[in-house]
Amino acid sequence: MLFFVLTTGKCNLNCKYCGGSFPEWRVPAVPTYELSLLKEFIENDAEPIVAFYGGEPLIQADVIRQVMNNIAARFVIQTNGTLWDMLEWDYWKRMDAVLLSIDGTEKTTDGYRGPGTYRKVVQAAKALKKHGYEGDLIARMAVSEMTDIYRDVLHRVLAYLTIYTGNWM
Repeated sequence: MLFFVLTTGKCNLNCKYCGGSFPEWRVPAVPTYELSLLKEFIENDAEPIVAFYGGEPLIQADVIRQVMNNIAARFVIQTNGTLWDMLEWDYWKRMDAVLLSIDGTEKTTDGYRGPGTYRKVVQAAKALKKHGYEGDLIARMAVSEMTDIYRDVLHRVLAYLTIYTGNWM
């Protein structure tokens, strides 16, 4: 079973389509449950997968470390990619999948997520590859009025090829 672990409702971005952080009453800034209860719940499953989610889950990198150090599971993270350096490489390498939010071209991504976001996400993808990440690296895309599906998806494909071959971009 796939378990979504919300590490925080806070986000370091203020994207046009979601507006940034969740209200505290909806998703707390820090988990309000005991790690031991989470462990017991998840480990009742024979093949658990834990997906770290937020807000921006890396804001609470300590929560990610605690879960990964104490719960036997496969791990996935959905992140905007801008805080990738908050987590040490040995944790990244234990992730089965990393989902990075990037909406297409630099203009499209920065238009939705804020100036400089695109470059930080590409930097994160390149750093993961450079440091030997072998899991699935997945680009997550939000689509709205500024999106040109053909252009932005094609750009993501070419960017992916660049990261994995070192050519073009």
